[in-house]
This record gives sequence, C-alpha cells and structure tokens, in this order.
Amino acid sequence: MPDLTPLWISIKVTIISTIIVCILGIILAKLMLNYKGKLRPVVESIIMIPIVLPPTVMGFILLIVFGKNKFFGQFLSDVLHINVIFTWVGAVIAAIIVSLPLMYQHVMNGFQSINPKMLNSARTMGASEGKIFRTIILPLSKRSIFSGIVMSFARGLGEFGATLMIAGYIPGLTNTLPLEIYFLVQAGEEHKAWLWVIVLIAFAVCVISSLNILNQKNHKWE
Repeated sequence: MPDLTPLWISIKVTIISTIIVCILGIILAKLMLNYKGKLRPVVESIIMIPIVLPPTVMGFILLIVFGKNKFFGQFLSDVLHINVIFTWVGAVIAAIIVSLPLMYQHVMNGFQSINPKMLNSARTMGASEGKIFRTIILPLSKRSIFSGIVMSFARGLGEFGATLMIAGYIPGLTNTLPLEIYFLVQAGEEHKAWLWVIVLIAFAVCVISSLNILNQKNHKWE
C-alpha cells in the first residue's frame, strides 16, 4: 500500500488555495470591471505577472517577502504566530500566487461578456450596484467562474517551482505530488513516481474533459 500522504497534502493545499483564489479573483474582477483609471494597466500587469515569470522567480520573491527576517514574515510569525517558510502554508501561498491570474482572467471575461444595456436597465429601475452584481453579474458569469475554479485548481495542484522555493520538500508536511515525483525520480524510484504521474495525468484528462463539456454547453446556450 503506497503512502498517500503526498496526495492528501496536495488536496489540502489545492482546495484551500482555490477557495481563496476564487474569492480574490471575483473581488479583483469586480473592482477592475468599471475602473478606467491610468493605473489599470499597472494593476492588471501585477495580477497577471505570475503567468510569465518563471515559478522559481516567484518562489524567490515569496521567500524574500515572507522570510522570518523580513518585515512581513516577522509580523506573521511574531504577531499572528503563522510561519510561512518551509510549511504547508507556504505551499498554499505559492499556489494562490500562480493560479490567481487564471481565475481573474476567466472571471473578468465573464463579467465583460454581459450586455451593458441589461445592467443599465437595472440601474434605471433603481437597482443598487450591489444588487446588480449579486442578481445579474454573478449568475450570468457562473460558467466563467466555474472554468476559473477548475483551471486554478489544476494550476495549484501542478505547482512545483515556487512551492519548492518557499515550502521546500519536507516529507509529511510539504511534499505535494509534483515535489514527490521529482524527489522519487532523483532517488531512483521511478516505479513509485509512476503512481503519482498516472494520478496527475488522470486529473488533467478530467479537467480538459470538463472544460470541453462546459464550452459545448456555452455554444448551445448561445
């Protein structure tokens, strides 16, 4: 019977990060939806930059920000008693950073696809912006939000570089599936690595299939 600890750690890290990313992605997209200021390109560039930066670079930045000798890392450790470096919390933060751009992009696309005339009609009838967001924008964007959740979960589950930099490889604590595969291969235990490779491939097939089904439903709906 194989040790399933890497699987449970990956599931825990990915579920927590996906929940946080979903909330952050929706909030950011809502804030940026009607913002036309000069800083919009800068803000969106900051949100999207993890997509183009190598994961190891993101991991290095996180290591600098959350290090115990740095202001933010020291604050978390001393005041909130939260240690980030070389803990599963670090793995969660790495997954959040690398998957947030995907969630934001999907949610924003969903929000922008809504006919502005519908929103203006609701405003004319006296609906508040909050009510419009809850009763019109969110329901009409549910497919885009779901796609973002699926993609964010998949990205978080497959995260390697940033996780290795900030959380390290600590068996039973931070050994997510990608890290476990890497270190099993390094140890010459390819036969054990194959199990987790198959698990991740099966998950990737499920993700792609679900997105294809969703796209087909979108086309029928259109």
